[in-house]
Amino acid sequence: MPSASTSGDLPARRACSGGGWRGSALRALTVCGLIGLLLWAWGRDGGRGPALHGHMLDGRPAPAFQGLRDTHGRAFAWGARRGDAVLVFFGYTHCPDVCPLTLVRLARVLDGLGPQAGRVQVVFVTLDPARDTPKVLRAYLDALLPAATALRGDAAATARSAAQWGVRWRRVDDARGGAGDYWFDHSASVTLVGPRGHLRARYGYAQLAAHGLLRGDLRAMLR
Repeated sequence: MPSASTSGDLPARRACSGGGWRGSALRALTVCGLIGLLLWAWGRDGGRGPALHGHMLDGRPAPAFQGLRDTHGRAFAWGARRGDAVLVFFGYTHCPDVCPLTLVRLARVLDGLGPQAGRVQVVFVTLDPARDTPKVLRAYLDALLPAATALRGDAAATARSAAQWGVRWRRVDDARGGAGDYWFDHSASVTLVGPRGHLRARYGYAQLAAHGLLRGDLRAMLR
């Protein structure tokens, strides 16, 4: 005759046995659900990838440069840059300091990348299409960063593109320089677009002085 303790164990064993497979199934479903959620989030933001030193962005697809053309009159197509990293900077050739120094800093970053430099495209968008003709832009970049691409458009296209990229700017007329003399107060940040065409990070002017930080981020992005 079984003891009371043995008889009392049977229901407990049955409960554990039933709870075992049910618990395993529940855990499996939970794990699958979490994996699915992570994959959905990864796909939604383009696969955020590694943490970067710049200010991280939300991973949205990079805005198109509608109405802008390069110095050869061609539109910029993001599809043609898939697999590459793109650095976007808005400025103008008459800028006395920040713009040329930014391009020089980017040139130094690329110089240290070795063969990977061929997979990084710098795009310089002018805020001053009235003075920055295709010829002026090409000569400017040839002196500072020959591999860069310059984009320009009319005033409306320029304003629209700057707004889409979060660039703040305003024209300041300089009475001291004579009639028609002006300069621009504008954002001096550089935006990194990843190999799948998504916004990744933004780098301030001071951050670009530490060449190794952006260089390391580009290497991580291109792996």
